[in-house]
Amino acid sequence: MRRLILGTLSFSVPALAQANGLLDAYHLAQQQDQTFQAAVHQRDASIQARPQAWAALLPQVNTTDYLQNDRLHVISAAGLSLGTASGQPSKLIEYYPTHSISLTLAQPLFNWPAFETVAQSNKAVAEAQASFRSAEQSLITRTASAYFAVLSAQDTLRADLDAQTSFKQQLEQAQKKFDVGLAAITDVRNAQASYDTSTATVIADRTAMDNAKRALSTIIGKPVDAIADLQTDIPLVAPNPAVPGDWSKAASQDNPDLMASFFASEVARKQVAIYRGQYLPTVALNGGLSRLSVHGDFGEDELDDYVNVTLTWNLFSGGMTTSQLRQSIATYKQDQAQYELERRTVDQNTRNDYEGVVSGIAGVKANKQAVISNQTSLEATLVGLRVGTRTEIDVLNSRQLLAAAQKSYYQSRYAYLNSFLALKQDAGRLGEDDLSEIDRLVAGTATPSPPISAGEATVPDNMQDAPATLPPPSLNH
Repeated sequence: MRRLILGTLSFSVPALAQANGLLDAYHLAQQQDQTFQAAVHQRDASIQARPQAWAALLPQVNTTDYLQNDRLHVISAAGLSLGTASGQPSKLIEYYPTHSISLTLAQPLFNWPAFETVAQSNKAVAEAQASFRSAEQSLITRTASAYFAVLSAQDTLRADLDAQTSFKQQLEQAQKKFDVGLAAITDVRNAQASYDTSTATVIADRTAMDNAKRALSTIIGKPVDAIADLQTDIPLVAPNPAVPGDWSKAASQDNPDLMASFFASEVARKQVAIYRGQYLPTVALNGGLSRLSVHGDFGEDELDDYVNVTLTWNLFSGGMTTSQLRQSIATYKQDQAQYELERRTVDQNTRNDYEGVVSGIAGVKANKQAVISNQTSLEATLVGLRVGTRTEIDVLNSRQLLAAAQKSYYQSRYAYLNSFLALKQDAGRLGEDDLSEIDRLVAGTATPSPPISAGEATVPDNMQDAPATLPPPSLNH
């Protein structure tokens, strides 16, 4: 079967000497995230199915050491003179120890259920490895998503703090104009309402930011304070090839969740073969060596050894085997249905995430242009206010639109990166290298979280179309 190979994501930016924040968070998560640690232990436990299955086909050796001290009290015996003592018959009492030691060996020669159990264990180990691979990739996306959630919350808070400062300045200006009779009280009331609304928004933003930090700290196992920001502009590239079906085919071959579901159905299929094998006889080679030593008047010393071949055939067990077989067939069909559902889900997710990358590129560009346009609109509205063609309400609306555009722009970047990682995860090719490349887009120095010294909302100087220097996700290495 031809296997589609996905290329790696590479960012054409200078490599840094150390991790900038995102990769550091991932390394902490590898050690501290308890969901991932549980997956590690589950894998380690599951791979023991193979040696346990082989144990039933290997020689079984047992030894027994038996020591007993007996007292023989003979009251009467035919033909045996016990003598008399004081007119009463005497009693014969004999003490003698018994020592027995034995060694037995059993070697299965034919045991079809055991053979199938070995084959089943191989499938179970493969399922465990696929599930662990899924946990590894999930840790990457969960860490990145939680990290981006903190950055998004910080960006939102900064934008709303800037808007709050602007509304406060406008409220002060409206109040001064009203005091000298140059503005109506309605301008003051409108400015006050906008400022009060922005204050409530900032309070909600702080709560959202604290919640996002706690979610990240749950993964990395330590409190989150300062966190490095993402660069203002990031490279934007489309998947290559630009055919969703190719990505879907790659996912059908290598998606770890789909592979785990497939091997789970194979484990159930082998269980059917195990129960069918119980209708067949089992053959085993047995051997043993034992020695019995009895000391005393009735003592003996025996040495016994034997070798035999036994055939055991379960002819009837009350219908248990038949019932187990029917149950295993139903379970296998259930797992087949779950595998088909997983296949369809993976296909849907792959196509959705592909569209998420494509639409994410357009969304980032559109939101960036919206910030520029709203900044220009605000500047024009301020000029109009000075010449009397615009009102205070127009300025307030323009400031609100600019703040909303800024938040949408920053959030669209994280949505794009999350979709990119999700697409790689769908295809089963997400690794630490992908996270390392994104980490290069993170600023080298962590900045304290807001509150910050908020000023007038402005467009960053470098907010221009970023050159497409990022090699696209590709189906070729």
